[in-house]
Amino acid sequence: MAGPGQRGSVTAELAVGLVGAVVAVALVLSVGLVAVAQVRAVAGAAAAARAAARGEGADGVAAAARAVAGPDAAVRTSTGSGGAGGGLVRVVVRRDVALLLPGAPRLAVAGTATALVETGPAPGAAA
Repeated sequence: MAGPGQRGSVTAELAVGLVGAVVAVALVLSVGLVAVAQVRAVAGAAAAARAAARGEGADGVAAAARAVAGPDAAVRTSTGSGGAGGGLVRVVVRRDVALLLPGAPRLAVAGTATALVETGPAPGAAA
């Protein structure tokens, strides 16, 4: 039996424990969201680099990246010289991820991919 002054202490302890459990679950889910966003950013950069290597325009490259990484992804493309007379295209895809905790900052994730620009005739083009 509970002594004087201990009535309701279990309820208070349970309330504090539940808050801690909710925060822990939110942290675990937030880590999962960041990991998924990172993988999507890398995959979006790879898709965009392939599109740029095939000769797609800037809109096509950005569309390829956003189709995988999400519509809010920022896409940056740069070119450089590569070996064997071909150029290199480098694509960086960046996204911000909102965490599940109130007041938490948004985290930025980025993915980068590089591809060798195709120099031959386009597939299906008459030679």
